[in-house]
Amino acid sequence: MASRFQLKWRDDKSERGVSLIEFALVLPFFMVFAMGIVEFGRGFNIYHNVTNACREGARLAAMRDNKQITLTAANIVRNRVVNYMTSVGLQTSPYTGTGAPDSSTPLAQSATDYIFGSRSGAYLVIDQGETIRETDTTGNAVAGGLNYPASRVELRYPYTLPMFSNVIRLLNPSASASGTIYITSSAVIEN
Repeated sequence: MASRFQLKWRDDKSERGVSLIEFALVLPFFMVFAMGIVEFGRGFNIYHNVTNACREGARLAAMRDNKQITLTAANIVRNRVVNYMTSVGLQTSPYTGTGAPDSSTPLAQSATDYIFGSRSGAYLVIDQGETIRETDTTGNAVAGGLNYPASRVELRYPYTLPMFSNVIRLLNPSASASGTIYITSSAVIEN
């Protein structure tokens, strides 16, 4: 009876070793999956906050008191957007400084678009001379319909996936997973 107990003990020991090896093989995939979920949640939260910042700016830009299409008016709108972003803990350094007419728009509209930042990176565009086409109940433009003046605020925010890139580097030190993605949102409100 003593020999049976010793054999059973040896089987349990080898099973524990196999379990440890299986855990070591599965753990990296689980870490990547878990950090991917966390990063997606953080990115979605940032998208939500960026969208709300655009709405705040577009509301202010569309108000009657702020309908002048000037750099001064754009700076007032930019300050509202930056203050909202600061209140929710987002980085605002790309959007400070002096705005400039947006050179990527057609010449007819360049006097109404002001950009803070760079089109190749993070930027904030404020356009107080946007037009909205009249639409029917399904959202399609009405032929011969009216055009309504509107204000548009577009924001492009950098996001670097900090936790996910650390997990990838832990698994493969030579991997480069630290690239920046940009979360973009815009809001248009009728003046």
